[in-house]
Amino acid sequence: MMKHLRKTAIAAAGAALLISMSACGSDNNGSSESASNETVKLTYWTNNGPGLDGLIKQYQQDHPNVKIDVQVDDANLKQNLLTALSAGSGAPDISILTVDDIPQFKNEEYFYNLKDFGADQLQGDYLDSRWKQGTNADGSFIFGIPTDSGPMAMMYRTDLFEKAGLPTDRDSVSKLTATWDDFYKVGKTIKDKTGKPLVPDSYFGAFLPKIQQAGEYTIFDKDGNLTIDTNPAVKEAWDYSVKLAQEGLSAKQPDFSNDWKVGLVNGDFATMFAPPWMLGVVKQNAPDAAGKWDIAMMPGGSANWGGSFLVIPKQSKHAEAAYAFMKWILAPEQQLSVYKTNGNFPSTPSVYSDEAFTGKKDEFFNNAPVGEIYSKAANKVTLMDAIHTWSDFTTTAQQVLPNVENGADPEQTWTDLVKQIKSTLNR
Repeated sequence: MMKHLRKTAIAAAGAALLISMSACGSDNNGSSESASNETVKLTYWTNNGPGLDGLIKQYQQDHPNVKIDVQVDDANLKQNLLTALSAGSGAPDISILTVDDIPQFKNEEYFYNLKDFGADQLQGDYLDSRWKQGTNADGSFIFGIPTDSGPMAMMYRTDLFEKAGLPTDRDSVSKLTATWDDFYKVGKTIKDKTGKPLVPDSYFGAFLPKIQQAGEYTIFDKDGNLTIDTNPAVKEAWDYSVKLAQEGLSAKQPDFSNDWKVGLVNGDFATMFAPPWMLGVVKQNAPDAAGKWDIAMMPGGSANWGGSFLVIPKQSKHAEAAYAFMKWILAPEQQLSVYKTNGNFPSTPSVYSDEAFTGKKDEFFNNAPVGEIYSKAANKVTLMDAIHTWSDFTTTAQQVLPNVENGADPEQTWTDLVKQIKSTLNR
């Protein structure tokens, strides 16, 4: 894992550039660089996630002196960016970084502090839970501006709830599963009455979302010390997931597996936690399940699965124009536009009152008011540690929890997991 280096002063040339940008924070049409007659070419590294293609074309039409070279790479973008930053050359003017990846890149030597461009004035436009993911611990260094978001709600099979003698309307289901203890009790009832498990698997169906709700610092403390074996919230999430596994409340069908795709159709599990983008995945993989799934709030509030940031590497020679482009394309108006055309859920809550949200229903999910549900969920996502990368721990937990589902001793598995993580991170 990349070591976090000490903060250093911006080089004199960079500082001079930033001083010349005082109007950038308030000019929504762009900076002096992009507004001049000089042609500026911006290299933009991205993946297929944010759905910004149409807006990129519009920006170039409105700013004919700005040319944006879009380079899409889903497989190697992260590694190529790490290589270019370490080598000191080859980085783009703008890059996308996912929520999962950005902690690894929070090295103030490598990126412009967007606060120096006036980005701190934009903070109120974005969900607090998403904005903080793009800053350092105290918010003094802004690495990136959020793209879309992935608040989570709970899909549930109305037929299984009905067969178990439980209410099926979404408001009642939300109340019935308001806490994790409530959720477990519902799972026991469904299992007893129908024989069906509660969740697809114990990782996506319990461990990961429960960890996300456990507080800002869980796996690490604020100083970067590993706390998986000292923070009771982490072991509590593990024990809860183990309970679901041992009591037959897990279908042992991890998200995106072939069994999971079949289970979506057959009703092999009663609930599934899903961000907005997952709805399309379900429709694609289980078209015959239309009308059998509905959507309610998930236990404990919400969690987040998805979203990215745009950042400007220090190697950029056109940081002023890059920021002007980023500020415009990620503004609330543009995020609303992307939501209407592509369905990417905005990280800008001011747009949630738009009719595109208040009036949006999904026929596949029993006409669930998905715009309202996910708007509510987005505002319930709690702050999470976005300084230290979770990937080593969560990836390993995802790999070993199936062992418990298949009969491995949970305490020994937990001990081995902690030992492996400490060895991997040399702590």
